[in-house]
Amino acid sequence: MKQLRIWVFYISLLSLTYVRAQEQDTLLDEFSKPVIDSLNIKKKTPLSIRFGLDLYRLALNQLNDNYKGFEALADLQITKKLFLALELGNEKKTKQSEQVNLTSNGSYYKLGFDYNMYDNWEGMNNQVYLGLRFAASSHKQILNSYTILNRTPFWPGEEIPINTGYAIGERNDLNAYWLEIVTGFKVQLLNNLYLGLSLRLNRLISDKIPENFDNVFIPGFNKKTDENKFGAGFNYTLSYTLPFSFKKK
Repeated sequence: MKQLRIWVFYISLLSLTYVRAQEQDTLLDEFSKPVIDSLNIKKKTPLSIRFGLDLYRLALNQLNDNYKGFEALADLQITKKLFLALELGNEKKTKQSEQVNLTSNGSYYKLGFDYNMYDNWEGMNNQVYLGLRFAASSHKQILNSYTILNRTPFWPGEEIPINTGYAIGERNDLNAYWLEIVTGFKVQLLNNLYLGLSLRLNRLISDKIPENFDNVFIPGFNKKTDENKFGAGFNYTLSYTLPFSFKKK
């Protein structure tokens, strides 16, 4: 009986020694593994491109006989918050400005970026953003008619529009350059489908003045006056996103 207890003691001691050895080997294996810093894990950001149209200009085509135009837009997501933006459009508008009736017709582009300030919940992809655009137009002005202002109080008469003569006709090869500050939002309606609204404050940099009269309406810029170089506008958009690859931050 005494020998049996001795053998049990030795076997228990050997078992305990083996278990301790295994635990030490396991700890050594854990410490020997490389430490992964979660802050340095490279997350993948979807690189996507979004295309759309300005619904406001499409509606204005149907509501205003003196206006024809469209605007297409696209943005490219390059980081989680930053988007490159491009807008292309064409506008034709007939306008009566004091004594002059004219038509402005031309195309424009706007290139810049948007920065998303909205922190989305998991699975959402909405935007509340600020942006900046550099814009340029290439257009022509057509003087349709004008009236001579009669300031004589002694022989008042009816002002008859003049629609013939050397002044009537086209002024081609006009252009304008301006900056836009943009603020707006885009809301995801369905998977990859977005509805957006943006407001724009424009600052004219330069424009080529047509002979005998001013640029009253500049495509893409909107109304221009002699008193200031600022303008304003907005668009109401529907766009669709195409995710096409992935890039690392």
